[in-house]
Amino acid sequence: MGPSMVGAYHMSNSSSATTITRRGAIGAIAVGLAGLAGCADSEEMDDPSDNGNHSDDGDSNGHDGNGDANGEEGFEREIPDRDIEPDWEEAAAFRTWLTDADPFNGGNRRFDYTEEFPEGTDFGSVFPEYFEVSSETVDAHLIQSLTQVFFGSFDQDAILAGVEDDDEYEFVEEYEGFAVIDAPIPNTAGRRDIAVGESAIVIGPDYEERIDAHRGSHDRLEDIDQEFTHLFRQFPHRTTLTGEYNAPEGSDVSLDEIYIWGVSSESPMADTMTWVFILEEGAEPTDDIVAELEGISDDVHDTEVEGRTVTITGGAPNVSPGPDE
Repeated sequence: MGPSMVGAYHMSNSSSATTITRRGAIGAIAVGLAGLAGCADSEEMDDPSDNGNHSDDGDSNGHDGNGDANGEEGFEREIPDRDIEPDWEEAAAFRTWLTDADPFNGGNRRFDYTEEFPEGTDFGSVFPEYFEVSSETVDAHLIQSLTQVFFGSFDQDAILAGVEDDDEYEFVEEYEGFAVIDAPIPNTAGRRDIAVGESAIVIGPDYEERIDAHRGSHDRLEDIDQEFTHLFRQFPHRTTLTGEYNAPEGSDVSLDEIYIWGVSSESPMADTMTWVFILEEGAEPTDDIVAELEGISDDVHDTEVEGRTVTITGGAPNVSPGPDE
């Protein structure tokens, strides 16, 4: 897999746990666009020949549609009982594209979303020129479980005309208004699925699940687990967001009591961020637990505790200077 845009969105590791530079993180966004574009269709998938399609009897997690998340070997999750429902009329549109699917056994369902792109982000590493995908046509970007969704305004007819003249690309089918294209993975011999719509482009073998979830005919992440709805309501920002199950990987915060966590900011490289930790049902946010959670930031400005939810606002983690800085 290529360098991850996921890590570039939110450097939520403390200075002792990472050597990523701010300049390097910006570069990782551009490079990660190409690297992640093909990962979901690579040999890391259990069965890439099935294109990620699943029957209506269940999804890739062994769910039967009733929120039972214990279908995966080595991964069991008891969803807390929270009386809350998402308001889909008010919710950010990208939330309708999040699912509880994950190609990896025990995956953490991590998502990274941003509407802010560093200057010089190169979308040309992901798409041929005739797709006309650029910072002028892309409004936002989502990664979850190695699937990417580009939000914006796209000329589907022009893209299909370009595909017709491109020997490496092939139109496969139409699915719910999206043109599904079989395409090469950049810099590899692999192939990937690209579903092109007028307002979204999906790259990943689970494009059907994503499109169906967006349309409301497949369970969304928040249909399965309302703790994520609670998480979204705690975020003060709407333009750059990350969330996942369990503790932040690679950070100094590794508490088993963390059920899900997330972080929001105005942009991927903002100086101030807000982290939200939701503890497991029955866990108490003791002084020791809160103190360890505050280790996520090198400069904590404010900490709020309400029930199982701990919200920390602080400075972005310090990072080691690179050789050119």
